[in-house]
Amino acid sequence: MNQIHAMRVFVAVAESQSFRRAAQQLDVSNALVTRSVAMLEAHLHTRLINRTTRNLSLTEAGQRYLEGCRSVLEELDHLENALAHTEREPGGTLRVVAAGTLPLVTLTPLIDGYRRRYPRVNVHLTLAERQITLVEDGFDVGIVAASPTRNGRSDDTGIVERALGVATFVPCASPAWLAEHGEPRTPAQFARHAAVTLPPEERSATWALAKPGEPAQQVTLRPAYTVNSMLMVRHAALAGMGVAIVPESLVADDLAAGTLTRLLPEYGIDAPEARMSIVYPDRQYLPAKTLRFVDYTIEHFQHAFDGGGRTMATPVPASASGASMRPLSGVPGNSPALHVTSGG
Repeated sequence: MNQIHAMRVFVAVAESQSFRRAAQQLDVSNALVTRSVAMLEAHLHTRLINRTTRNLSLTEAGQRYLEGCRSVLEELDHLENALAHTEREPGGTLRVVAAGTLPLVTLTPLIDGYRRRYPRVNVHLTLAERQITLVEDGFDVGIVAASPTRNGRSDDTGIVERALGVATFVPCASPAWLAEHGEPRTPAQFARHAAVTLPPEERSATWALAKPGEPAQQVTLRPAYTVNSMLMVRHAALAGMGVAIVPESLVADDLAAGTLTRLLPEYGIDAPEARMSIVYPDRQYLPAKTLRFVDYTIEHFQHAFDGGGRTMATPVPASASGASMRPLSGVPGNSPALHVTSGG
């Protein structure tokens, strides 16, 4: 028995004082109305309606039950209306995880733009330097480094992955470092410099550098200082602690100001973690706040930046995945409805 439906039928009968009129109001058959009330009485083991050939009346139990039904159905209707409004206008708390290589200048405008469009959503952003399992760790959505091994959907985790684009990485160093140690002209010379790197569990010190039309050259950096934050790698490079390879968007202003120097400008860097994706649970009914964030993030990465090489390149094809994620790092800006935590 659908008890909620039976309660609505009972209320219609009680208020119209007629099985026939209740059936007309609900656009169902007389038999269905009669059967629903009978099943409700059987379920409650209580007579609710006294029936005669001319009229009907509520029993004492029926009167009490009518008052309770009205209260329950009114609350249920209010809840459904509120939920429907939320789905039309997203609200609540959106839990986002990001870490690894996504820099400040990309992450902050993304969150700010989303909140301006959907101000009823409060964003709880976690910056993690460890592997994250989206659902088990309680996140709604993640921005991650795409893995070339992700070839499909995992039955265990049910995560959908949609590509955002490809970030540009650049080798760089401070003018003070280069004045003391000389500027490398080849990948082999670059590899002989002391370097600032992420820890090996976060990113291998081996990189692939290539000129257009030529095979890539593998170089392994000599870490003099390792730190589990790409932002800290940038600060160390600015301080003259060694050479570094960082996302170009993270150091674009430094390069323009001359506080960092772009090294080996004729070489590009092929980095698997440069391919960025957004991931979210593969569910039939995702909250509007999550769906809107996915759509906005894809739109943001397609349109928010110019073609000057300061951010991500053309988006790559979408795929589906259930693999664990290696999140990306960045430092968001201030917002009264933005909560930021940092995980290790």
